[in-house]
Amino acid sequence: MHRPLLGNYSLNSLEIKSHSLRISYPRVDKEDLTVPSADIPQGWGKFLHVAYCEFKVPASHTLQGETFAAEMNCYIIQKAGRGLGVFTILFEIGSFNKLLDQAICAFQTVWQTGKNACSRGGRRDLEEEVDVVDNDDGDNDFRARKFENTNTSMFRDLQENSKCGGGWNPFEFMYQTKSWHFYGYKGTLMEPPCSQIVEHRVFDTPAEMSIGQLEDMKKILFTHQDPRTCQYTSVHNKFESVARPLQPSQRSRIHRCTCRDFISDEQRRKEGRKSCRAGTEKQWMPNPTDLVPARGEQWDL
Repeated sequence: MHRPLLGNYSLNSLEIKSHSLRISYPRVDKEDLTVPSADIPQGWGKFLHVAYCEFKVPASHTLQGETFAAEMNCYIIQKAGRGLGVFTILFEIGSFNKLLDQAICAFQTVWQTGKNACSRGGRRDLEEEVDVVDNDDGDNDFRARKFENTNTSMFRDLQENSKCGGGWNPFEFMYQTKSWHFYGYKGTLMEPPCSQIVEHRVFDTPAEMSIGQLEDMKKILFTHQDPRTCQYTSVHNKFESVARPLQPSQRSRIHRCTCRDFISDEQRRKEGRKSCRAGTEKQWMPNPTDLVPARGEQWDL
């Protein structure tokens, strides 16, 4: 995926799911600059709308054995029944990310709605029980209460320091990586029914997030309560992860897209060429490594 359409996108439809923080977009039948759209290198030959983007902690993908703090997956639906594309941005711990914080702030509002609705009816007694029993029996409610009880610090004051909600473009993370190149493979959905209909595109260079932002995302995801039932919704395990385990596969089915395949539109206009020559990758790519992928795990790219 290397050509996004830039428009007036927003953070209007948010949902804290059991395994992710999801931003959904309405289905539209024609080009609409209120819904993110992009083409994806798969021969589909047109711009397709993003159905939703979601954040997961930690990342479900690794790069050459390196793990990452989080990832964002954006799902692009192919109307002709030819599957769907998913582009993935990985996040490593580093600088504070203003764009990411805008989304975190919006999700905090959703989290607070559930917390306010469940602030009565024995909620305090449940928290006190955490100090009495300290074992992990697979109970998601127990894990959520334990995480909440051992991470008692409040959220950072996002309302004062961040722009919360409003206009927000997921493609800006691509520009943060300064890379248009990726690993690609045909795989499955990362949640049931796990259908093998997905063309995955995992960008080869991560964006950055701060440790405070990671902790905020964990608190929102791991301690969210359904306002109707007051049950905790997260399925995170004792390792504080909602990521799907790495899936074994043949590494030969993974392709590595580099500047030898294409360069950005801006580079094309400036240089008057469509790709780079072999041996010059360092001049064109921020991550000119692993140009010929070796065998390994499917998602250990």
